[in-house]
Amino acid sequence: MKVNIKIFPIAGLFNKKQELEIALENGDLNEALTRLQELLGVNFRENKTLMYLHNGYKLESQNDAVFQEGDQLWLLPILSGG
Repeated sequence: MKVNIKIFPIAGLFNKKQELEIALENGDLNEALTRLQELLGVNFRENKTLMYLHNGYKLESQNDAVFQEGDQLWLLPILSGG
């Protein structure tokens, strides 16, 4: 299945916005993060300032989301009100 990924600039981790489509076999969050590390050379898994959105809904980093064909995963810095 193919999943659309959008990565926003994340201080100290990734300095540019990028959009890509990745193919997954199992379709879980762990597999998606592993594929991103292989493709981009960045380990998004361990960063505490990172937020995941799956089709617009926030995921916890340890949550094992299951993706369907055409789903969206956004990686962005944690947003806080102030």
